[in-house]
Amino acid sequence: MKKSPCFLTAIVALTVMIASCSKDEAIVKDKVTTTAVAAADDVVAAATGNVTYTLVKSANPTATEQAAYNLITTAMDTAVKYMNEYTTFTKSITVTYVPSVATADGNINGSIRFGSNTYYMNAATALHEIAHTVGVGTSSVWWNTLIVSGIYTGPVATQILRTITNDSTAQIHGDSQHFWPYGFNYPSEFSSYHDYIYHCNILEGMNQDGL
Repeated sequence: MKKSPCFLTAIVALTVMIASCSKDEAIVKDKVTTTAVAAADDVVAAATGNVTYTLVKSANPTATEQAAYNLITTAMDTAVKYMNEYTTFTKSITVTYVPSVATADGNINGSIRFGSNTYYMNAATALHEIAHTVGVGTSSVWWNTLIVSGIYTGPVATQILRTITNDSTAQIHGDSQHFWPYGFNYPSEFSSYHDYIYHCNILEGMNQDGL
């Protein structure tokens, strides 16, 4: 059974705090209790992300371009909302509509391109590409440290997945570009808004693991 997003938000806060706290055990216990209560009362109370984007548009867009801009804006607005509510990443992103792009792509330099296929103009794809802009599949720490023989090695994100799935042996799998589960490598992986939260929970764990 999967844990609820509210519960997961509390767990993420606890996991991050325990990983970073250098105080004595009594102080850790006190802070953990306080954080759990706060997170249970307001799941976005700890929102500190600062992800922003700018969509580059033609001065006189065609009907096709305008339709694409509308879909991309909705997708990015939703994705950025979840990133800022459930992660602590800071990133300034430039988004462009490039019809020749087969699907969509993201780069650690902060660029995201959407192609002409409207199937990919959705929040799941936007979150996937934002993950690339913050280092998933695009950074040396991803290639050289976090992914070893197809397995993600960071302890914080791994524990978050195990809490989500209620499986103490669950592992995040990955390659040179992607991770799964909850990586939104295909739009069809999305089933409910909970998946947006789980994706961001795992990304925040990766952030704490050094991504």
